[in-house]
Amino acid sequence: MRVRELQHSPVLDVGAAQGMLGRSIQGTGLTIDGVEMNPAWARLARPYYRNVWASSIEAAPLPQKTYKLIVCADVLEHTADPKSVLMRLREAAADDAVFIISVPNVAHLAVRMLLLLGRFPKMERGPLDCTHLQFFTRDTARDMVESAGLKVRRFQATGVPLDEIWKNGEGNLVYKAAIKTQHAALAVLPRLFGFQWIMEATA
Repeated sequence: MRVRELQHSPVLDVGAAQGMLGRSIQGTGLTIDGVEMNPAWARLARPYYRNVWASSIEAAPLPQKTYKLIVCADVLEHTADPKSVLMRLREAAADDAVFIISVPNVAHLAVRMLLLLGRFPKMERGPLDCTHLQFFTRDTARDMVESAGLKVRRFQATGVPLDEIWKNGEGNLVYKAAIKTQHAALAVLPRLFGFQWIMEATA
């Protein structure tokens, strides 16, 4: 979806956090609304959004049939009933809306290895983030989205965010080799090496 297609329709950022998406589209002419349950984060996000509702998705006073693009980036795994959340968001979506949804892959190689060792630790981030209420594989992620009445038209795996793990590694030959190796592994075995699933869906 091109920017010009969104010029007359606001974007909805679900789980806006501190407003990273809002900041990234500053100067594009796009209008963006956000939902963020953390009040402190909602305050930080507010300067970059038209509206920020500091509430759960279910309680947010979203307008109906409004948004042409709805972004749910790493948020559904934090909800008690992601299907109901998506159905609520469908009410706010325009008829030709596109949903961009990302969820972590609990079947990543690292998690499988931990399970082989009899461990399922809660972590600060990643697929085993201690705040996650839901865990998804490729199949269960698709099933969750389709059960809410959406059609998945693109499905992509992303790798471990090496730029966050290895700060200042860019430019290093080993870092470049690790990036290439990860891309090759994702192309061959996405279910095993995918750190996250990204879906593009339509109503």
